[in-house]
Amino acid sequence: MSEKENPFKNLRPLLLSVIIGILRVFLFTELLIIAVMAYSWKKEPILFKQNHTDKGLIFLVIVLILTYLVKRNVHKLLKN
Repeated sequence: MSEKENPFKNLRPLLLSVIIGILRVFLFTELLIIAVMAYSWKKEPILFKQNHTDKGLIFLVIVLILTYLVKRNVHKLLKN
């Protein structure tokens, strides 16, 4: 009798690739938002501080760093 092939053999690399693609989209989006926020900060710094947007910018940079670290770790899993 012939052995049955495992249908989920290539599922892990495919899922990891999809996750890496989604994280790349998040990174690009976060970079665009940070660029827009930095532009508005340069344009009107007083209004930027009054709306507490500076705290949002700091939070977004932290999220950007965490997203990058997760993407890097998932990419290492794909290599193994």
